[in-house]
Amino acid sequence: MKERKRHAMDLVLLTILGFGGGLCREQELLVAEGSVAVLPCVDVFAEHTHPTAVHWSRRIGDSFKTVWRRNKNGLEFRPIKDPLSARCPLDNFGKFIYNLHIEAISLADGGEYECQVEGKISKMVKVIMLRVVRASISPDVVVEGSRMEVNCQISPRPKNFTLKWKKDKEFVNKNGIDSISQRDAGNWGCVVSYKNQEVEATASLQVRGISTPQDDSSVFYAAVGSSISLPCIFTDGLIPNTTIWKKIGSHVPLPESFKSSSGFIHRVEDGDEGTYRCSGVVNGMNGMQTVQRSMKLVVAQVSSSSRGITAVTLFCYISSPGLITAYEWLRETRGPNDTRTLSIIQKSSSSRIQISERDIGEWICRFYDHEGLLGNASYHLDMMSALKGGKSSSGNKAALVMGLGFLFLLVFLILLQMYRIHRRRKMIHQYPAMESIIHQVATEREHRERSREKTAKACAAENQFECV
Repeated sequence: MKERKRHAMDLVLLTILGFGGGLCREQELLVAEGSVAVLPCVDVFAEHTHPTAVHWSRRIGDSFKTVWRRNKNGLEFRPIKDPLSARCPLDNFGKFIYNLHIEAISLADGGEYECQVEGKISKMVKVIMLRVVRASISPDVVVEGSRMEVNCQISPRPKNFTLKWKKDKEFVNKNGIDSISQRDAGNWGCVVSYKNQEVEATASLQVRGISTPQDDSSVFYAAVGSSISLPCIFTDGLIPNTTIWKKIGSHVPLPESFKSSSGFIHRVEDGDEGTYRCSGVVNGMNGMQTVQRSMKLVVAQVSSSSRGITAVTLFCYISSPGLITAYEWLRETRGPNDTRTLSIIQKSSSSRIQISERDIGEWICRFYDHEGLLGNASYHLDMMSALKGGKSSSGNKAALVMGLGFLFLLVFLILLQMYRIHRRRKMIHQYPAMESIIHQVATEREHRERSREKTAKACAAENQFECV
């Protein structure tokens, strides 16, 4: 009885609305390309006791082309030629919801769609204007230094809409860059607002060139005696024809370790600081293009100086301290079982620390900027550099002075003897006859001594003659 009353009321309502020829409703739908578009179609005048037929079609020119159809007997129909990835979930049919789902929507899918729901005595027609938003980047291949532009397309294009641009979730006031860099890589998009709907379409921008470091502001810190690698990494799939390394302001050729994509210094020395540049020639849209990257190497080291007998000052030298905001001094101590402990002794803006000669061992200087730790340098303070001990230091100084005095005396005696020999030879060369006489006398003396030795041996053997 209740069912008959409700059906009678529906018939009255349909008559009031002029439903004899069908009810037509229009709706605008705005979606981004690549998403799933859900075209709504709800039958508000559904008949519970009778099956319905659903027919989705799309306007092509002056006619409509079937997209998806289901007859009252349950048979489904889809187009064979150029079918859309469209479907109507049957689970919702019991709720009189006949929404059309189009997956991976494209710009070409935009247009006018029509949903027809036909019951026993009623027929509902709903028209939906589907507008698809696409964001694209031109050119397709972007190399560092070239121009890039973001485009936004809407199909079909409406009137009275607003358009804004985005870069990685932040609004920007432009959609193009004259000279692209690695920092411009990311997700670019446009935000379209139309009839209380807002849709964002994005496109990913990959800049071909040198990915690491991203720009010329990179600074690397290394302690004297350590090793460091200066990166020059090209983007995936980009192989440079040549990679050249150069140290700005220096004419000395770099070692063989700089021949690869990353420059490597096996042992950093004082004087290695400066600006290094790597460059490569790559194939871009306009032919061969040169991409390059500059990076700064800052060298750090710790030195010491003593004042008096017990005072020692450690200096933390940074070749370019412009970014340094704080210095931290740590001392390493050793405990049982060769355990090592680091203790923070001082943290300030000063690059030096005053310590005692008793504080021998390993000292570490850490340096920071506003964002955090930049690097560190270590120094081993030994007994000699610290002049350990008061009395012992005086004794060592006295021994050092005595040793130096003895060395100077020895050198003086050697030089004096060499001078005497030189003077003697010089005098002899002035009198060549005297030199012959001296040589003859020495020869005769040697001959007489040999004759005496022979005579003495002969007398001892015979023991008969008296030898004088």
